[in-house]
Amino acid sequence: MSGWWPAQYLQSQVGARPERLEFLGGTCAALPFRMHGVQRFTDLRAWQTCVTYKRAIYRLVLDPPLSKDWNRRDQLEKSVAGPPAHVAEGFGRFNPPDFARFLVTARASLMESQNHLIDAVDKSYITEATRADLDALAVVALQEVTGLMEYLQTPEALRNARRARERRIASRAERLAGRTEKP
Repeated sequence: MSGWWPAQYLQSQVGARPERLEFLGGTCAALPFRMHGVQRFTDLRAWQTCVTYKRAIYRLVLDPPLSKDWNRRDQLEKSVAGPPAHVAEGFGRFNPPDFARFLVTARASLMESQNHLIDAVDKSYITEATRADLDALAVVALQEVTGLMEYLQTPEALRNARRARERRIASRAERLAGRTEKP
């Protein structure tokens, strides 16, 4: 298994210390390589990094004292559940401007969760070191979401969306023609 590279990636990209990455319990292994040719929303690095962050937070809130503070736990869980869902829903729109709008909401939810982590430190529920490690995952997710948002606002994204739409229409026409030919 190539689980070693994500820790190095996090250390190089966001400065997380290797000894602190233990807390993440293998979450780093879900950080993706660069991908080309996205077919599903699960192929998007933005979605993958949001899910990695979400899973780390879900593990965090299992332990006291956060597990006992239902309101704070609920706020934190909802704020990290939103970003991957928004990325997925935006992807399903097949329209770059619509997709970019969903990514704006995903970014806002990621930032909200960062604030909740600061609150958890203030309430002495987690240490600053734990917050910093989780914040490193949030920063990576924010960078991926922002990068995708910026791409979706380019002429290239609109051209690619138009081509994909044309391929879908042609493919649908072929499927429908194939159905009518069969007895």
